[in-house]
Amino acid sequence: MEISREDQVKAVVVRGDAAGTSVGEALASLKRTIEGTPIPTGYQISFGGQAQMMAEMTQTVKIILAFALFFSFVVLAVQFNNLRLPAIILGCLPFCAAGMIYALYLSQLPVGATVLIGLLVVAAAMVNGGVLLLVLAEELRQSEGLTPFEAVLKAAKIRLRPRVMIAVAVIVGFIPLALNLEEGGDMLQPMAVGAIGGLLLGIMVALFLMPCLYLIFSRRTS
Repeated sequence: MEISREDQVKAVVVRGDAAGTSVGEALASLKRTIEGTPIPTGYQISFGGQAQMMAEMTQTVKIILAFALFFSFVVLAVQFNNLRLPAIILGCLPFCAAGMIYALYLSQLPVGATVLIGLLVVAAAMVNGGVLLLVLAEELRQSEGLTPFEAVLKAAKIRLRPRVMIAVAVIVGFIPLALNLEEGGDMLQPMAVGAIGGLLLGIMVALFLMPCLYLIFSRRTS
């Protein structure tokens, strides 16, 4: 009855909605099924709708994340006038990402495109907390003549309460999305759960792992 065309090419459009599962899981299951199906010569399969939107979003967020990390490193290198402290701060980011993966695994949620947005939130909190911690440690070393261990220990104690307060405030803001209380929250739920896991582990990373890395690098450069 009707001939459909996509970019001047004849097309057959098959529509479907994901019921009882996320779009990412439904798309992954569909791809696994298609992989075992022989496709005649001259035919190809492409995905549109929410699947296409998620793919475009993922690509865009990856580019934004790459630029954000690059410019963060450049700005921190200029601010500290060395590469050691920026490397310490950004080197802790994968450990915060591990907290996101654990949270998603425990909640049985898929890793979707929106999780990358949560990673941006976690990265921003990590960079901000790391800068304040290491700047304070460097100032204590110069002003009070403390050793690297004494300086970073005192700085971690001073930064403990503000770091926890900021993390708790952000986590509380993500709780409604994590609980998926309203319609249309399925896509944002993995982002919120992942961000909560990353922020919780980020507290430990900023106050324990980062000072340890600071001590290691300080000994090597001293």
